[in-house]
Amino acid sequence: MKEMLAGARIEVADYKKNPADFVLWKPSDADQPGWDSPWGYGRPGWHLECSAMSSKLLGNDFDIHGGGSDLIFPHHENECAQSCCAFEGSKFANYWVHSGMLMVDGVKMSKSLGNFFTLDEILEKFPAEALRLLFLTTHYHQPFNFTTEGLQQAKATLDKFYNALLKVIDIKCEAIEPSDRIVEALADDLNTPLALSYLHEEANLLNKAQTEEEQAACKARLLADSALLGLLWQNPEQWFKGAAGDLDEVAIETKIAERQAAKKNKDYALADKIRNELKEQGIVLEDSPTGTTWKKL
Repeated sequence: MKEMLAGARIEVADYKKNPADFVLWKPSDADQPGWDSPWGYGRPGWHLECSAMSSKLLGNDFDIHGGGSDLIFPHHENECAQSCCAFEGSKFANYWVHSGMLMVDGVKMSKSLGNFFTLDEILEKFPAEALRLLFLTTHYHQPFNFTTEGLQQAKATLDKFYNALLKVIDIKCEAIEPSDRIVEALADDLNTPLALSYLHEEANLLNKAQTEEEQAACKARLLADSALLGLLWQNPEQWFKGAAGDLDEVAIETKIAERQAAKKNKDYALADKIRNELKEQGIVLEDSPTGTTWKKL
């Protein structure tokens, strides 16, 4: 207490017995919202508002209280103090979920700094699933640093997962329950980075699977565990095709047909030109003995 500087956070009120006390009932001027009370005309303090709302809507005790890590002191500690005093025997909240601060390129995101993005702006350039994966790579307790490079890496990771599924798209598999280790990771304070590490292992096992039986088992495991994280719910072919630039699927298939005709006529220069033109628009062609497929970069 001796090291705390009075008035550093808020103006010291002359009606406080101790400058560090928090206010249950704030005096209101005539032009401010207020109500008559045994303590004079005023309004609930910031902390008391939350205790009043939670007790009315959730009861004297409830399970989970969330908020940013910057609210632990003084807000959440004061909520606990007044709620436990108001309701004898109350623990207030059984679990506290404090999230880390959201950063942009190493600087705290804030409206005043203008260093923020709207979801609409992000989703114009990246799929929503990439943003979801990016958030899951950092434990919610820790500060999260948002960067475009991070989104690109998340997209590349999903490409890896979906590519593993694309290779076995014709392999049938039964729906199974998520693995115990995925459930245990998430039950351990939502350890999403650990859960994601298991998905990487499972994708690698799927790529290495030799027999159809092994492929079906690995595919089922990857799908079940990723579903618990809200990932890999799209058709692999559709994932890679996505919104292919300004070209629709018909236009792309037309270009592929033109390229096949050029190759049949041994006009390899034209075939290469078509391939390169599509690549410039983010479309990659993959030739195989059964034909040509495409996907979006």
